[in-house]
Parts: sequence; C-alpha cells; structure tokens
Amino acid sequence: MDDQIPTRWTIEIDDDVYDVLQRTASTQATDINGALRYLIEVPTSRAAVGDDED
Repeated sequence: MDDQIPTRWTIEIDDDVYDVLQRTASTQATDINGALRYLIEVPTSRAAVGDDED
C-alpha cells in the first residue's frame, strides 16, 4: 500500500481576511486551521428568491 505524504500549501491572504479568520477561530475556540475547516464546511446561504413573473 502506498502511503501518501501530506502536501503543504502556503497561501497569502489580505490582512482583512486574516482578521476574519482570527475572529472565527476565537468564536469557535480553535486555531486558524480549524477556522478554515469550519468555514469550508459551513453550507452557503441561498440567495433570497425574488418575485419571479412566470
């Protein structure tokens, strides 16, 4: 069986994005990586349905 070596990625982000990650991490009692996993797993909200004229 082949064991895969985990790949590490470095992504540069804006300071504003880092602030959001830091706040999310503190409210979720985790670190930046945990905040990223949380935000990736959160389902996206659907756009409000407008008045369609059928």
